[in-house]
Amino acid sequence: MGSDKPDAIVLGGGFAGLSCAVALAEKGKKVLVLDKKPHLGGRAYSFSENGLEIDNGQHLFMGCYFATRRFLKTIGTDHKLDIYRDVAVDYAESGGKRDRLSCPSWLPAPLHLAAGLLGLKGVSLREKVALVAFDLALKSMKSGPIPDAVEKMTVRQWLTSLGISPNFQTRFFDPAAIGILNDKPEVASAAGFIQALRAMFFAGRESSRFALAKTGLSELYTDAARDYVEARGGRVISNAKAASLIEEGGRVRGIVTDMDSRFESGHVVSTLPPWDLKKLRLPAALRGSWETLAPAPIVGATLKLDRPVMSERFLGMLNTETHWVFNKTLIHGSQEGGQTLAVVISGAHRHVGLPPEKILQIAVKDLTSCLPEFSKAKVLASKVVKEPFATLSPAPGSEAKRPEPGTGMPGFSFAGDWTRTGFPATIESACLSGQIAADRLP
Repeated sequence: MGSDKPDAIVLGGGFAGLSCAVALAEKGKKVLVLDKKPHLGGRAYSFSENGLEIDNGQHLFMGCYFATRRFLKTIGTDHKLDIYRDVAVDYAESGGKRDRLSCPSWLPAPLHLAAGLLGLKGVSLREKVALVAFDLALKSMKSGPIPDAVEKMTVRQWLTSLGISPNFQTRFFDPAAIGILNDKPEVASAAGFIQALRAMFFAGRESSRFALAKTGLSELYTDAARDYVEARGGRVISNAKAASLIEEGGRVRGIVTDMDSRFESGHVVSTLPPWDLKKLRLPAALRGSWETLAPAPIVGATLKLDRPVMSERFLGMLNTETHWVFNKTLIHGSQEGGQTLAVVISGAHRHVGLPPEKILQIAVKDLTSCLPEFSKAKVLASKVVKEPFATLSPAPGSEAKRPEPGTGMPGFSFAGDWTRTGFPATIESACLSGQIAADRLP
């Protein structure tokens, strides 16, 4: 590439890659972003089909996503993220019964969470006594690394050890854990759950607020990030799949694509997930236990209805195969006559292999069960999306295998939601990892 040689190459055009590229461009670095897909967005993107605006998995943001919010503010799209003042979650279950977690605004964190949990109707006062042990355990780990003994426990084992009843787990802790970790409480390590809870509920009320994008995911960040990088002398190339790293004298000096294109640079930052990165021809110095990290899938369905069936922005669904339903019409502020819903099944290991029509049947069954008005509605259009490699599966023992962002070898840095950021593999972990890797470049 001669005199056009970039200061850094970033592999991957999702939240991690684009937040890293933007942070580097902000420092005055000339950046080249390479992405294997024809579109940017990695594992968090949106597209249009049959009049539907579809995310490849609805993402709920949090007030504690400070790196994400910093990234969006830098590229000028933070106004597209709606941060709600109330800390409240509604739950629906079979027969249309409802429950609500509402954290009072006049109480400081984390007391507002305790008050909200005490207010749940479907949990007895006797069961709520266990919140004392839960509160003490969480406070003992409110900063620093999670103890190994806890990291080796699943969410289910940890909560049970604290005396949290199966009913309490089903009605609050399970939906929260599944939503945060994208895997079942019997599978996911307690470490990621604790990391998220302490960030949400020990850093002030702002941190525990929920937020949703008022647009499709791609519109939230991909074009604006590309424009930011290119306006500062960088380049973004799609359909460019990395095949191997160029190593000379113990230092990474660039990459070669699967089409034998050669790109040289002063530094390479990989934001590729581990199951993609390990397929590259890598220097021996980069091999490690991270290669055994496994993915967890998300399955979602978007349904356009001829009439409204729910008034909330989103609902947790209890004792159903479907975990969450989002009211896209309300979230996006659209004026359509009917209503568009997006449903999500997290940790969908059992569902990802099913045909789309079967997944749609499951969604319709659960919505009919939990939303009394749904049976009157007609489905005008629908789309099922499967993301088999959506996130890192946070199984016990995985935390120690996650490399720290910004580490690697001379000329190469790891980044991505799956690296060890102090968060589970979320959008915030992705953006934070990109920014840390950028900060550590000279």
